Amino acid sequence: MVVDFAGDEMRKYSILGISLTDHSAREGVRIAEGFLNSGVLNTVACLTSQALAQVAQDEERKLLLEATDLTFCAEPDILEAADLAGAGRVREIEHQIFLRLLLRRLARRQDSIYLLGGTVEQAEALREALVTQQEDLHLVGCSGYEEFDSRPERLMNALNESAPRVILSRMTWPEDLDLMHEGRRYLNAEMWLALSEKSFPGKSRQSVLETIRKKIFQKKVNEYNEEKAAR
Repeated sequence: MVVDFAGDEMRKYSILGISLTDHSAREGVRIAEGFLNSGVLNTVACLTSQALAQVAQDEERKLLLEATDLTFCAEPDILEAADLAGAGRVREIEHQIFLRLLLRRLARRQDSIYLLGGTVEQAEALREALVTQQEDLHLVGCSGYEEFDSRPERLMNALNESAPRVILSRMTWPEDLDLMHEGRRYLNAEMWLALSEKSFPGKSRQSVLETIRKKIFQKKVNEYNEEKAAR
């Protein structure tokens, strides 16, 4: 991996051949708030090690992820593999401070929010998780992509009719990555944030399966770095 230290608030790094930037929770929220006054759709993605491993095998989606306006880690495995896992950042990730602060700001501002899942069940689970975290969010819609026959144009029309300022999605990765980048051309919203189940406090506890996945991810990173060094 390659790391570029650009101050405590932001660090650029490359992992599995994907160029990314890690922000502190405070800096990430500051950037996200700026998106809400931009007049264009800005994209934000929650990253897990599994999501990165998938994208690394797809050149087109790798470019989409690198073009995403803001990314944040939902689990410390990524920063640990990139040798960026300072104690402070690990605590921020484990307690999902970025999302906690962002939801608090959205509630305070009463920005309109549309919730989107791949299925109705995913959308409802997202609603429950968000309301549990922050009760006074201004929700203007909650749907599953399947309700639009998984057709992007129908989804985009429905989103524009509801006129949310913010779209929060939890779908099967990388479906929401594709959709939010396609939405740049059509949507009037100002921020689309693609979440994962690990985006929420209490969802990132280590299990035996998670420990195995973590070791597999680290192995992939090590193999990639060894192959790159041998070229």
